[in-house]
Amino acid sequence: MPETERRAQILDAVERLLGRGGLEAVTMREVAAEAGVSLRLVQYYGRSKDELLTAALERLADKSVRRWHARSEEHARNGRPEDGSALPRVRAFLDEALPTDEASRSFHRVGVSLELLTITRPGAAAEAYRAHLGALADHLAGILRTDPRIGAADAHRLASETMALAHGVGSLLMAGQMTQSAAEALLDGYVDRLAARLST
Repeated sequence: MPETERRAQILDAVERLLGRGGLEAVTMREVAAEAGVSLRLVQYYGRSKDELLTAALERLADKSVRRWHARSEEHARNGRPEDGSALPRVRAFLDEALPTDEASRSFHRVGVSLELLTITRPGAAAEAYRAHLGALADHLAGILRTDPRIGAADAHRLASETMALAHGVGSLLMAGQMTQSAAEALLDGYVDRLAARLST
C-alpha cells in the first residue's frame, strides 16, 4: 500500500476512536487495532499519541475548511442576491457547522476532542488548531467582504462572531441542551439581526 494511503488509514482510525470515545480512547495500541495494522507501523507514522493527534488535527482542519468552502461556493453558483449580500453564504456556513446527522456529529466530536487537546497540552497541536481557526476566520471574512456593506475590519469581527456562535450552538446541540429546530431558529434569528444591522 502506498505510504500516503497507509498514513490515511491510520489517521482514519484515530478519527474514528476520537469520534466514539474522545481523547481517552486514543492509544497507540488502540489505533493499531482499529486500523488493523501493527503497533510498529503506527509508531512509524507517529512516535507518540500526541504526534498522531496533531496529525489528525491538521487533517481535520484541512477537511473542514474545504467542506465549508465547497458549501459556500455551491451557494455562490446558485446565484447571489441582487444587493450583493453575503448573508446567504454566512447561513450556509452555519448550516455546515451544525451537527445534525451522524457524520457531522462525529466530525464535531472529533473537533471538540482536538480542541481540548490544545487547551490541556499546549504545543504542536495548539499551533495546528490556531492555524485552523485562522484559516477558517480568513475564509469567512473573505466571504463577508464580498458584501459591499462590509469593510475589512468589520468582516474579521463578524467572522469571529459567527464562528463563536456556530461552535457554541453546535456544542449545545450535541449535549442535548438544544433541539435541532431550536438551533436552526437561533441561527435564523442571528442572520436576520445581522441583516438588520447592515441595513442601518
